Amino acid sequence: MSVAAEKLPVRLSVAEYLEGELKSEVRHEYFDGQVYAMAGATRRHNRAALYFAIRLEQHLKGGPCTVFMSDMKVRTSFVEKDLFYYPDVVVTCDPADTNRLYLDRPRFWLEVLSEDVNRDRVEKNLVAQRIESMEEFVLVSPDPGAPEIIALRRREDWNPEIVRSAEIELKSMGLTVSVDELYAELSTVPD
Repeated sequence: MSVAAEKLPVRLSVAEYLEGELKSEVRHEYFDGQVYAMAGATRRHNRAALYFAIRLEQHLKGGPCTVFMSDMKVRTSFVEKDLFYYPDVVVTCDPADTNRLYLDRPRFWLEVLSEDVNRDRVEKNLVAQRIESMEEFVLVSPDPGAPEIIALRRREDWNPEIVRSAEIELKSMGLTVSVDELYAELSTVPD
């Protein structure tokens, strides 16, 4: 009787991961050598991210900040482990943040809540707070039946501001956005 060898998970270097992402049709997040395929987004998820990206792009146009959507990675580290995430919307304002494949000095990070709500609310929130340049982390519910936007800011010791109607100020960006308009738009999107 033979014993089959147990397959160990493949560990990738950062360079191997970045090279693989250029060729892959599926996006992967990276945690210390391990890669994790990302699930696709729903229509409402995508529209909520686009709503914010458009407003940020219009507001920041011509200034030092640049807005990116879901295909731009953020690189950071946690407990000396390399991490790469794909935020739904991310803004960098640092002229030294020049890597063509990822950002490592973002100022603003927005996540539209996915089915893995705890990962967005806890893991990504904690990771974002550890990035020195990060000023604001925002979570957006894509559900028009349960509108909720949570903004956490460095200047406010990362205490959450929860907004369910009217407007929310993205303080790090100097932009006020209509919460009511967002959810009125999302209510017309099938999900």
